[in-house]
Amino acid sequence: MKTGTIQDFLGALKPGQRVFFQGGPGESLQLYNALRDDPGVAKGVEFWSCLIPGINRHDYGSLPGEVALNTFMASPALEPSITSGRTQVHAMPYSQIGETLAGMDFDAALFHAAPPDRHGRCAFGIACDTPSIVWPRAKRRAVILNPAMPALPGSEAVSATEVDLAIEADAPLIGPSGAPAQAKSAILDTIGKLAADLIPDDAIIQSGIGDTPAAVVAALRFHRGLRVHSGIITPEYQLLGESGALDMSGGNLAGVAWGGPDFYSWLKQSGFTFASILQTHAHARLAALPRFVSIGSAIEVDLAGNLNLEWRLARRISSIGGSQDFMAGAAAAEEGLSIIALQAAGGGASRIVPSIANPTVAGALADAIVTEHGVARLKGLSARERATALIAIANPDHRAFLARAAEALPA
Repeated sequence: MKTGTIQDFLGALKPGQRVFFQGGPGESLQLYNALRDDPGVAKGVEFWSCLIPGINRHDYGSLPGEVALNTFMASPALEPSITSGRTQVHAMPYSQIGETLAGMDFDAALFHAAPPDRHGRCAFGIACDTPSIVWPRAKRRAVILNPAMPALPGSEAVSATEVDLAIEADAPLIGPSGAPAQAKSAILDTIGKLAADLIPDDAIIQSGIGDTPAAVVAALRFHRGLRVHSGIITPEYQLLGESGALDMSGGNLAGVAWGGPDFYSWLKQSGFTFASILQTHAHARLAALPRFVSIGSAIEVDLAGNLNLEWRLARRISSIGGSQDFMAGAAAAEEGLSIIALQAAGGGASRIVPSIANPTVAGALADAIVTEHGVARLKGLSARERATALIAIANPDHRAFLARAAEALPA
């Protein structure tokens, strides 16, 4: 295993090459800092990554030196380079991201892993969504070996003998913002409890990223026998484990974890398995899970139950992500359920709207919409019945407007 530096990795790249680097919790700022400090070192290189809104906050495409980035999800952090055209967003469901990467070849790839264990294996730890997909597709494989990366027993790993360039590092992992914690929101608490009441004991749960799904997961702490099959897990799952809500005997699966040192320490003895998108988001696997419950959120929901997950005031702030995969999986699963939880209003505007011109996810996949004002169970309802149920849980200040809009719907 040859050792070197991030500059050695970049210095070997040539114009026209396609290069992958990890996003999500596996992002290492060594690459960003090196590209920033040596403008032009990667000119003509085509970078690819799976950057996740809310986790990855650096805009590679706006760096000097004509850095060109391809990724799959938009975010406010990437807005400048998306506008300039230096970042290209290939929006698609998360399952298709895995399939797309599995069909691509890369001249080089940069991964982030723990140093070799006594068996010579380097664990990808909390970031297993893409490495095992890209690894066999890359001609040259560099790995940042960082003792801060948790060597989780259940995570995917590779042999050190397969590493072409080892870059030793001892740096903190990227983590949630260090801003002071906000006071607990009574609205989120209410939404969490209402959604949790829909979920049976012994369910298999999945949740998206964000305050509202997190509130729902936290509200499940009094449940029992829960298991997990999720693209991402956050510290709320530690709360479930420590409260006795989770079945810790095995079978809990995730792609990435996002939290802090205490959470990562707990994961080492949690029994969780971490695997790639091809396992966490595969439709056949999700459809085979009994009592599978998808817990997500949305920017807007219209009176048909259609979901907007991407746009706010004509600005694209996110992309499809895994919601469509998990909601479709829940629809196909025996006793499956999809829950969309959101606050009824934001910035003075209703988040339940008359219609969404280009929905991210069709309303047919939405079983239950939850706001602080109640629960709308949509499955099996007519168009007019769906609208009535959603108006009943909208912000009271907006219900009359929504009712007028619903008058044009068929009975």
